[in-house]
Amino acid sequence: MDTPELLENPPDDYRCVKKADWNIFVADRISEKFQELRDAQIEKRKENRYPHRMARKGYANLEAELSESMPLQKLDRATMWVKARQDKNGCFKEPEVEKTAKRIERLKKKESDGELTTDGSDDVLTLALGKPEHPGRVRGVGGFTKPASYFNLPKSRKKSVEETVRKSVKLILEEEKESIIAKERVAWEQERDRQVAEERAYWTAKIARLEAKVDGKEVPLESPESPKQLTPLHEHGSGQGSCSRPAEKILIDIVEGDAKTVKKKLVLAEEKIFVQENQQVATDQPKQKLTSIIEEEVRVHISSKNSDNELVVDGNNCGLAIDRVENIVAYGTVIQVNVEEGNEKIHGVPLGEDNVRVSVIGTIVHDALLPFPVKDADIVTVGDAIGTCVAWPRKLVVTPAPEATPKPIEQKKTKRANPKKRIRDSFDDDNEDLENLPTNLPLPVKDLCMWAKTELMDGATIHTTFGGEIFGHSRKAVIFRRDIYNMANMLEVSGGVIVFYMSYIYGVLKKSKMLDMVGFIDPAHTGIIGCGNPTERARSMSNRYMLGKPGQIFLVPYNSGAHWMLSVVNPDEEVVHFMDPLKRRLCAGEWKSIVDNSIKIFNAQKGRKGRKIIQWKNLAGIPEQTDSKTCGYFVMRYMKEIVEDKNLEFATKWERKSNLAYTQKDIDVVRAEWANHVMKF
Repeated sequence: MDTPELLENPPDDYRCVKKADWNIFVADRISEKFQELRDAQIEKRKENRYPHRMARKGYANLEAELSESMPLQKLDRATMWVKARQDKNGCFKEPEVEKTAKRIERLKKKESDGELTTDGSDDVLTLALGKPEHPGRVRGVGGFTKPASYFNLPKSRKKSVEETVRKSVKLILEEEKESIIAKERVAWEQERDRQVAEERAYWTAKIARLEAKVDGKEVPLESPESPKQLTPLHEHGSGQGSCSRPAEKILIDIVEGDAKTVKKKLVLAEEKIFVQENQQVATDQPKQKLTSIIEEEVRVHISSKNSDNELVVDGNNCGLAIDRVENIVAYGTVIQVNVEEGNEKIHGVPLGEDNVRVSVIGTIVHDALLPFPVKDADIVTVGDAIGTCVAWPRKLVVTPAPEATPKPIEQKKTKRANPKKRIRDSFDDDNEDLENLPTNLPLPVKDLCMWAKTELMDGATIHTTFGGEIFGHSRKAVIFRRDIYNMANMLEVSGGVIVFYMSYIYGVLKKSKMLDMVGFIDPAHTGIIGCGNPTERARSMSNRYMLGKPGQIFLVPYNSGAHWMLSVVNPDEEVVHFMDPLKRRLCAGEWKSIVDNSIKIFNAQKGRKGRKIIQWKNLAGIPEQTDSKTCGYFVMRYMKEIVEDKNLEFATKWERKSNLAYTQKDIDVVRAEWANHVMKF
């Protein structure tokens, strides 16, 4: 406009334009109408708070240019939005653009750390800008891209700013709630551990006095060293809310004597225990070990100021099952109280016509959940209920008791019963021979056995509480003397052994900086025995997925009752890799349904549709166990090889049939790692 002589002829680059056409074009551009339109567009341009610096390059060409120096996976629309507003030196011209770019960087870090969950159009860019997506375009992507195709959203799905903010606030509240629950659970676990320690100390001293009585020594029943005075038997309840603590705590034991066999009757009444000798059998061979027969008869009489009810203890032990009669998790005694039918209560709650009052004597699955937990008294598992009375469904009380229940030996038999055929209480755990060890035992396992031989006596255990970083919740784990014995002799391993090895693997992942890639699920929440019904187990697994990182896989040991297997679950991709040390086909029963439902619940919590059928892959190339007792060791070895591969290519390695096999040396490596890890506690 200032130099009209330059507009007389077309520029050199447009020599193809005729002189007449060029004159028409110039006249149109210098007209007042066009100048008004130009000024309006300039003002409109000034209202743009986040102007880009791409000129005519466009997002598509910018993405192609950046892909030469950055992987395409990192070029999401938030990154593209920021790059489009930087100059060649990576700087921003407008302060507001720079402020928004820093906000995007903070949100992306929270998303990678798992503190922020995004879904669909409610991603990092939308949260940073504070405005929902326009229905006809997608910011940071360019033209000709519709939200329905980019976000794969239904056409009718529209969200306002209020909905986006409400979702963010709800997420923050849920995270705070989980944090509070975790802290409360840790405090509860510590208090329960303290009470259990006091109870154990008291009963250890009590049993020592009983053994002294049996040996003929005069020891007072109550000594000043008693750590805690329990509630007398004539009172209804104890410090932990139990209804009675009669002779359930007196252990059925088989005692070897060198000189004589004594038959004794123990009578317990109003907290006083009298030991009476009924029969004494002499022997002509004092050096020969004989099996002494102890028959215990317990009478409990409860006298109350307000009631003359008499408590009758049934002499026959019974099995206590969960879910079905075959799933026996404990054994005990049915307690009948002479009260009017329909008025009987237990722990202040009506007993019910379909339930019976039982006294739990011993456990088979220590961590199994009670059918009717007493939460006010912290009695949740059958292990917590030892020595107390609880309600039990009548149809799940099995009579007679299972073969695992200790039984007296008939006096006519001279051959001592095999101690492996009876279930021992935790105080009867000292019979495991940790002195005569197998040859070629790994040195760490041998050292652990030597230590446990003297230290793990009288019911002592190795126990600890793992924080929520491993399983998503605090987890108390215990190693018994018999666990160490089984490890030394290559016998079956318990869930506690698996949990301790998973804590070791967690340390390996932490050193390799792979915690965002692999997670763990507590085997106590998956097994078929004592872990709840299938729905509870599926929900527990889905809750663990929600605490994981995007794309994280989860190692899930599963015990079908007498056999360990391993599943590797990727909930984001809805893929499950199945590993059975016996190399059987994919399971199609309860376990498959539990895992499938856990992923479906996870998808529902994430607000996404997911697949109709979860993809299961049987890894047929895994090494196969050759006996019937080493499945647990193979599962631990599988987990070790998975986490030691930084590329997580276990599926490629084991997907096809092969002749791979583990040697004893391979298994010994796992045993040595486990022993070294346990000795740290």
